[in-house]
Amino acid sequence: MTKESFEYDELSDFIAKMNPKKVINFKPSTSNQQRVDALFIKQKEEMLFLEEKSELEQYLIINRIIGLAKARAIKMLEE
Repeated sequence: MTKESFEYDELSDFIAKMNPKKVINFKPSTSNQQRVDALFIKQKEEMLFLEEKSELEQYLIINRIIGLAKARAIKMLEE
């Protein structure tokens, strides 16, 4: 396990324990989802500026952490 993976695991576990039901139901706002969709389109067309690439990378990191937190929250509720 890489250091980065361990940090994601630790943070996602912390988030999941806060309120598992809310974590499972979390969804980004419509405006945030539209922004991410636009960034993915620009990436596909190879038209991302450096700042936009950084923004998209940050979203992907957050998305990974939230995904891990949701998985842990589901597991907590099943126990």
